[in-house]
Amino acid sequence: MNYNEFSNGTKIIDSKNSIDEISTILVGLNASRVLLVGNTRLEYHGYIEKIKKSIEKQPRLSIGAVYLGDDLTDGENILKDLYFVYMSNNCDSIVVCGSGKLIDYTKALKLMISTQVKDVRKFYNSSMTAREIIYIPFIALPSEFGSGNETNSTAVIFDNEKGLSRNLVDGLLSPDYCLIDGELISYMDTKMTAYGILEIFARAIDGFTVTYATPNTIDAFADYIELQTSSISDGFCQVALTGLKRRALSLLEEPTVDRYRRMEIKSAYLSKGTDSSGQGLIQCAAQAIADVKGIEYHMALPKAIKAVFAYNVDSCKTKYARCLLSFAGWQIYSECKQEERHTLFVKLALDFIDLLADRYFAHDKVELNEEEKQAVLNAMAFNINVLNNPRKFNAVVFKTLL
Repeated sequence: MNYNEFSNGTKIIDSKNSIDEISTILVGLNASRVLLVGNTRLEYHGYIEKIKKSIEKQPRLSIGAVYLGDDLTDGENILKDLYFVYMSNNCDSIVVCGSGKLIDYTKALKLMISTQVKDVRKFYNSSMTAREIIYIPFIALPSEFGSGNETNSTAVIFDNEKGLSRNLVDGLLSPDYCLIDGELISYMDTKMTAYGILEIFARAIDGFTVTYATPNTIDAFADYIELQTSSISDGFCQVALTGLKRRALSLLEEPTVDRYRRMEIKSAYLSKGTDSSGQGLIQCAAQAIADVKGIEYHMALPKAIKAVFAYNVDSCKTKYARCLLSFAGWQIYSECKQEERHTLFVKLALDFIDLLADRYFAHDKVELNEEEKQAVLNAMAFNINVLNNPRKFNAVVFKTLL
């Protein structure tokens, strides 16, 4: 039996038939009438129907409504639609299957229902305090490589009035369960797979630069790994980085359900450790660039990774050298002189980013003029993950790098 379980507020379960466990989990959470949130691609592949059948095999459960959203749509109107569908169909629980954006908006819906606050904008103010809490059972199924939001307590919501993305941070946002299904992930096309790999890579790099984690001696493939949820340890990042380049390219060229499952498990490990730092500086920068340029988030991600590399190249030499050990392997690491190790790691990493971006995204390079650089910084200033970042955020330096 292949069964792995991890927990970080959200319990992460990977098994060969994880979808079959939804009904048992929902009954255990005292759910009865479920709002099922998904997208049209999942419906086309028959996956929404598969989830419905799994839920309805338990007599105590029923589908109150099915909401098919758009993974690329932003704005508070989505929340108004979700809120109306949930309330008008007397739902008492939520199952969401989709990408990061769709999961984020569904998490925000859970926060609104739980706190009985109809206007999500009230949560833009960190002083907002909840009143009586209503418990809402909530299960998330990432439909592509985990972006972290399926296991943490943050959500990115687009502020229509300000024209930028805001981060909500609240313990109520965390799903109760995250179910990993390699078969579901394997439905992705190569472009979305490449994007998912960049996401995993970006969070792993942030793990070596965002926190001041104490190195731990950890077997990354032990049956059970216990890690502090307040930081991302070296051993934690090794799970995501060990052989990532080789395995990622192999996955893109010869995809199999089993390979997708292994990559998703690595992503789940990494997602588990991002709760304290939220998205991290890389994802915050990418989201701000995407908002300012009016492009999809994954197109801005390579630009943001490069900017953060440059921002940290002098201050994080030692950490980058340790990162090289996991990413490139012992042979390359041992053949380098001590002072050259971090430089080589950065070069290898940037080459990998360029390879994925050029091969799978095929878009014009994201260039920012001076006005746009300032707009990116202004957008990041609204992002609580940047404000709480353990590193001192130097706006002038970052503007130059962008």
